[in-house]
Amino acid sequence: MIELTVNFVLKFLHIFGLMLGAAAGFGVMAVSRRAGIAGAPSPDLAALRPVFSKMGLAGILLIWLSGIGLWLFRYDLADLGAAYTAKLIVALVLLGVILAIGRVAGRAAKAGTPPPAWLPSLGMTTPILTLIAMALGVWVFI
Repeated sequence: MIELTVNFVLKFLHIFGLMLGAAAGFGVMAVSRRAGIAGAPSPDLAALRPVFSKMGLAGILLIWLSGIGLWLFRYDLADLGAAYTAKLIVALVLLGVILAIGRVAGRAAKAGTPPPAWLPSLGMTTPILTLIAMALGVWVFI
């Protein structure tokens, strides 16, 4: 019974982390598109950027922690194939992107300057990376 409970909790946290990460990625994309239409984001939209950054970071950290837990407890760290390895690589790139966005946006906010012009473009990669990682995960665990 304990094994079933651990598996349920880890899967629940994994899906919740995916929801957080996807929400952050799509939120950044929406703010960036709105800023592109208006020329610059309104102060209210600009204030959402750090929120999305923290949400994305929390989501991907939750995915990593629960995913490693699932891999350990459910699959005993077995080699799950090339698609699983690709999923881990995409997730690692996504983690790097989210950390970079948080760091650059945080520095800009502390300096009282707008974030660099390339930051929204980088932010728009997060939904794509999330969807790729999710598709690979579905493929591996069919």
